[in-house]
Amino acid sequence: MRRVTSARPRWQREGRAQLRFGLDHLLAIGASLLFVYPLIWLLSASLKPAWQIYRQPLTLIPDGATLEVYQRIFTGTPFPTYLLNSVVYAVGGTLLTVFVGLVAAYGLSRHEFRGKQTTLLLILMVQLMPALISAIPVYILMQRLDLFNTQIGIVLLYGAVSIPFGVWVLKGYLDTIPKELDESAWIDGAGKLYTLWRILVPVIVPGLASLFIILFVGKWNEFALASVLLRDPSIFPLTVGTYMLLGPDESDFRLTAAASLINIVPILLVFLALQRFLISGLTAGAVKQ
Repeated sequence: MRRVTSARPRWQREGRAQLRFGLDHLLAIGASLLFVYPLIWLLSASLKPAWQIYRQPLTLIPDGATLEVYQRIFTGTPFPTYLLNSVVYAVGGTLLTVFVGLVAAYGLSRHEFRGKQTTLLLILMVQLMPALISAIPVYILMQRLDLFNTQIGIVLLYGAVSIPFGVWVLKGYLDTIPKELDESAWIDGAGKLYTLWRILVPVIVPGLASLFIILFVGKWNEFALASVLLRDPSIFPLTVGTYMLLGPDESDFRLTAAASLINIVPILLVFLALQRFLISGLTAGAVKQ
């Protein structure tokens, strides 16, 4: 008796695969335009002449683009100083978190000791605490340590507040690496720090890059703590400096649009530089062996 098969012809299967491929790309393009369009509109608004910004109907392509607003920002305001301060705070705080979090995560991942689970629970509880709740204690602490209104104080604070998050994330990555790898290095005479930096770190580079991006974005956009702890305008980060220069009553929307783009560009550059690690890094730490 002839066997009846429900398998579709090859051409039909290939056609369905191509259709699904095309629909996926259309969906991805649509989602990208949805998120990119506000940036395009901000760029357009910042390049328009003053008389065109409020003209009806609004147009996306400016008539006679001008860089007047950017010249005013970079030559007539302390924006370059604010930009440099934000780079120092975000990069310094992020590197401090990654370094301390990596060492602590290594100890929690590779060693068993009494109170380990309690320690992890306490770290998680600290991470779940909103940052603004600790604003007043942090204010008092920074004054007593002579770190109030200083750049080094902000770098240390930005690094410290994210350590619990960094520990949990990096511990997840280290848990995916078999402990036999460490033991092999120890048999060959390697110390624990050497094993961490020369054996394990190259393996978890995607995780480190993903953590760096997440922390950098958070510290770059931080406003509340910096506005409370800094009084000297020369050490303001870009978020506080933008608010102080423009404020809520700024009448020239072109300045607001240009300042917003300046705030976004460094984040895009960091993401573009590390994006190839992002997907693999985010998924690797979620799986334990």
